[in-house]
Amino acid sequence: MSQREEMTPYDRLMAAFELKKPDRVPVTPFVREWCVRQAGFKFSEVMTNAEKYVYSQLYAIRKFGYDMVLDLLAVHAESEAMGSVLKIPIDAPPSVDIPAVNDYSKDLPKLKIPHPRKDGRLPLILKGISRLKEAVGGTIPVMGYVQACWRHTCMMRGTERALLDMKKNPDQLKELIDIATESLIVYAEAVVEAGADLIWVSDPTSSGDMISKKAFEEFVFPYLRREIRAIKRMGAKVFLHICGNVNDRLEVMANTGPDAISVDEKVDLARAKSLIGNRVCIMGNISPGVTLLQKTPKDVEEECKVALEKAMAGGGFVLASGCIVPAAVPPENISAMVESAKKYGVYQ
Repeated sequence: MSQREEMTPYDRLMAAFELKKPDRVPVTPFVREWCVRQAGFKFSEVMTNAEKYVYSQLYAIRKFGYDMVLDLLAVHAESEAMGSVLKIPIDAPPSVDIPAVNDYSKDLPKLKIPHPRKDGRLPLILKGISRLKEAVGGTIPVMGYVQACWRHTCMMRGTERALLDMKKNPDQLKELIDIATESLIVYAEAVVEAGADLIWVSDPTSSGDMISKKAFEEFVFPYLRREIRAIKRMGAKVFLHICGNVNDRLEVMANTGPDAISVDEKVDLARAKSLIGNRVCIMGNISPGVTLLQKTPKDVEEECKVALEKAMAGGGFVLASGCIVPAAVPPENISAMVESAKKYGVYQ
């Protein structure tokens, strides 16, 4: 039996995160609502039913053969548990409708660190992680999601107001970020305890499209480093994902201490590999909204081949979508992504 046949998705991904060369490059499309659609559910169904969500993940990974299952990620559950009110569509992910912190003087003193196994939607997500671990533990890595501290802050304050607060109310904003960070560390411990092998820390509000590098260094970096280092001390691998243009802050992102950094199509993989590939695993960066959603399997294969040529040398690379895969992506394009990793991503 060959090395390629012997290596499990768990071993493959962990080797990449440790900057080693596995049998082939792992492939991890970030499939949340896409799996829900494949399994025949509506998104609002899985928001209240862990078993349906877990079924969707297991159904899709067994059918398409990629290398990671995901928890019910990026549904603002941490912010909801601290008082933000969500708007939940029938068949789309939720958004924050009413932030928890409208008036600093009134609302900051009332903020409490949620109990992960009692408050809001957090127990439902933890149940899903445990079920996924029971089903695939040791063979397929289970990813748990924890918001980045700045994203959590924006979901509790409102993004526009948080951005304005950088100039108008910096001290109160930093107090809120500090509370957000503390709450996320508490939640992350429960996520790891539930069975997550690696933690996705995500912050679409920290890219160069949203804030300057200077603002990132002052309002995000120290708190994000604290969050990531705390999670790593719990024994889980961590990857940091910031959507958009992060070309000016890749090295600062690496300094927060993750095992891997995930980038979208605005970042050139060869440049990322050259800058920080000796320190962290690089993940990316197949376009979910253009290539996977709108193009053909042949186009997907070509983009995957280019990504692999740019970043797989020497190990420490994961072929991933640049962000969450839309529900409407054709199944044949996910298959093309997986097959491309098997065809072009084999290490000799």
